[in-house]
Amino acid sequence: MDEIHHNVDDITQEFLKTLIEKDTGEEEIEMKDFHVERATEAGDNFATIVYRIKACYISGCDGSRKNRDTVYIGKFLPVQPKHRETIEQIGFFKREVLVYNDLIPTMVNLQKEKMIMPDVPRCIYANEESTPIAAVIMEDLCTKGFRLADKYQGLQPNEIRLLMRAYGRFHALGVLVDRHTDYSSWPIFCENPFNNLPDLGVFVRNSLDSVWKVLEDIPGQKKNARRVKDYVVKVDGGKERFLELTKPRGRLQTFLHGDCWCNNMMFRYDTDTGEPVEIKILDLQIVAYGNPCRDLLYAFYTSTSREVREQTPAFLQLYHDTLVATARSLGLVLDYSFQDFQKDMEAHEEYGFIMAMFIIPIILAEKTEVPDFTMTDMNTDEMMRLREQQLFSGGTPAIKQRLVEVVEHMVQLGVL
Repeated sequence: MDEIHHNVDDITQEFLKTLIEKDTGEEEIEMKDFHVERATEAGDNFATIVYRIKACYISGCDGSRKNRDTVYIGKFLPVQPKHRETIEQIGFFKREVLVYNDLIPTMVNLQKEKMIMPDVPRCIYANEESTPIAAVIMEDLCTKGFRLADKYQGLQPNEIRLLMRAYGRFHALGVLVDRHTDYSSWPIFCENPFNNLPDLGVFVRNSLDSVWKVLEDIPGQKKNARRVKDYVVKVDGGKERFLELTKPRGRLQTFLHGDCWCNNMMFRYDTDTGEPVEIKILDLQIVAYGNPCRDLLYAFYTSTSREVREQTPAFLQLYHDTLVATARSLGLVLDYSFQDFQKDMEAHEEYGFIMAMFIIPIILAEKTEVPDFTMTDMNTDEMMRLREQQLFSGGTPAIKQRLVEVVEHMVQLGVL
């Protein structure tokens, strides 16, 4: 990718010198050079702007000075005004800063003996203020062999198993924080961030309406199109129902990832077998307090195929086993049986349906159809019009197949 300078002019050699010294523990390093390049493409669907920062420096004592290189990933607020306003209304950036500066360190610091680390990237710097620079700067997982899964294929069974273990650990650590702090009462964690969008109701209704309109043109789906249309009428557009479904409900509450689709996680694969062996959860910008089933259903319905979901009972057993075992190792008594968990899953199926209807057309759009938000400025209403244009101009086969599979499953469950 070409070297860029716009948007990140606040990155200086002096800032990077301080950052590297904090990261490595070395003192008095000498900066040689650095450059910045885009780390994501337009169609990767990240809300903030992500850059890769490559730095060269000299370290060591006199007589043993060595040239060294390091690479970081930096997330920055959008520079386009309408896009930036939307991000600030939802609180994406502020929340991720709080998660890395407060929530994650508390998950670690509350542990008395065994160190159970959340499966998230190591963060070196997180600051929402413009002084010295507003950014979240983390390790570059690509240098350690991590990469994204294929979003069009969807998560595969061994990737989901890693995800179930990661979420089991993260949610258990969230319970630990909940029992020892008042973080769950912080508005940024307990209030639905999307409620701050003035046109949320229009967004929800249009998202659901566009689904039944697409289904009408798919052979054999007219009855299901009518069911979705009837659902939209029943929930009066869906806004209040969506907000109701995101409130803490069920037998267990904890801190959630909140944005659980496959581009918000990276996997490291065995070089010989190609099987996934490690996972990192990304984009902690919608972390919220609520029932953990929301994370699981979000992931299942946005990022897996119907064939893969046939193994859901085994995935859920693995998640619950990990959750309970991790809680026990943290010294927590977790009164949450597998039967309790199953009831919570059933009670949150409708949440999974609504999120899938929102998210699937966005995340599976062809990259060529997604604007580059460093160059294009759009508010929520304009994004909705683009979404409908993409759907009704043909859309990708993956979008239609994934929507049909989820809708048919919701009919079987009685949600529709």
